[in-house]
Amino acid sequence: MFRPSLFLLSSIVFLSLSAAAQDPAALLRRADRVKQAWPEVVLSLRVTTTKPGAPPFTGMFAVEAKGRDKSRIRFLNPSDAGKSVVQVGDDVWLLLPNTKNPIRVPKSHRLEGGFSAADMSRTRFADDFDAIVERTDILNGRNCVVLRLTAKPGKSPSYPVVRLWIDEKEGLYRKAVFLVSSGKTARETTFDEYRPYHGVLSLAKMTIVDTLRPGTTVVEYLDYEKKSLPDSNFAIRAAPPA
Repeated sequence: MFRPSLFLLSSIVFLSLSAAAQDPAALLRRADRVKQAWPEVVLSLRVTTTKPGAPPFTGMFAVEAKGRDKSRIRFLNPSDAGKSVVQVGDDVWLLLPNTKNPIRVPKSHRLEGGFSAADMSRTRFADDFDAIVERTDILNGRNCVVLRLTAKPGKSPSYPVVRLWIDEKEGLYRKAVFLVSSGKTARETTFDEYRPYHGVLSLAKMTIVDTLRPGTTVVEYLDYEKKSLPDSNFAIRAAPPA
């Protein structure tokens, strides 16, 4: 007959007490420091997207981001020269070369590539969600606190419920599972690597697995550049000719 050891029982009790003692709001604020370090930034990205039955596709992007409500994504692959996406608040526009009028993209439509990174960078878990400690977990050898987040009243994030893993030792996001209102998982993101850029600890790689429209997107952050970005950079205007 199996009898749990006193050490095992003590460990279970300790982990439970450790989770209960955590302040979820403080955990979120600490983890958000990585994003807060770059209020205005130009990102250089390599994004590889894989879909069932298709070979991987890699795109290069430059993302200008100002705060959490303005971004411009420039497509750098020769086949997409002159193409960009501008997001201001909840409005998203696709700009194509040699076309006069920008194309408005519905909020429900999920663009791929650089938009995945821009969408994640504008997410502020501490600002948009109320959090409770759900449990502790060991993820890839790291002790993590698992939080359950629900959208704050008056906030409308892309997904209303998130389950979030935060590394207890380093205070960094390690995994996020995004759920739709029905409770079904929409996407899962792992924060695979962090490293310093110009002396500032920052996200270096993340993987996004989309379960509603099967596919995997790997985002590699090649560089961060702090830069003062005028609002005119995010004006909705036709893209220049290629």
